Amino acid sequence: MQHSYYQSAAIHRRSNIALTSGLTLAMIAGLVIFGIGFWTDFHNFPSNNAIPAVAFLIALFGTPFLAGLIGTLGSGRVDTGSGAGVWTGFIVGLFLGIYVYIFSLFNPPIIVSPQLLQQLHDQLAQRGILISIQSIQINLGPQLPITTILIIDALIMIIWIGINTLIATIGALIGKIFSPRPRDYVRARTR
Repeated sequence: MQHSYYQSAAIHRRSNIALTSGLTLAMIAGLVIFGIGFWTDFHNFPSNNAIPAVAFLIALFGTPFLAGLIGTLGSGRVDTGSGAGVWTGFIVGLFLGIYVYIFSLFNPPIIVSPQLLQQLHDQLAQRGILISIQSIQINLGPQLPITTILIIDALIMIIWIGINTLIATIGALIGKIFSPRPRDYVRARTR
């Protein structure tokens, strides 16, 4: 089947809607993610305050849903909303990888003195728990190497693209209910 000028222009317009809505919402999610990171000094969320955790979850799961919804409302097609979710997943996956890397840098391993290890070993032995000092040292071991962190980041990004595409498709299907019929192949009438 040969594509006409109108069909190729419609495909280009749909991809622009997916790209712009996906990137815009991914940047908003990145601002929220890194804003929370700076607020908590890239440490664990405080247990007495649920606001950072809720905002983090909304940034992670709300933005792909909105990207799918906006992409479908803009074009009238579900595949555009799913494409917006792919872009959101890619950029948010990059942001999450950077966040994990910064989190690992700001949370170094605990350096424990030999006297503290011996004291901990003696307290455990008094309670009947027989464990060697070497086992305690292994659990308080060194920081992860950079290659391990990069592999984890790549896996997070791949998994997150899939999850965001699924969430964006749900948003796109809901957006399809409210969108007008697709205007992609509508031509002006000729006499």
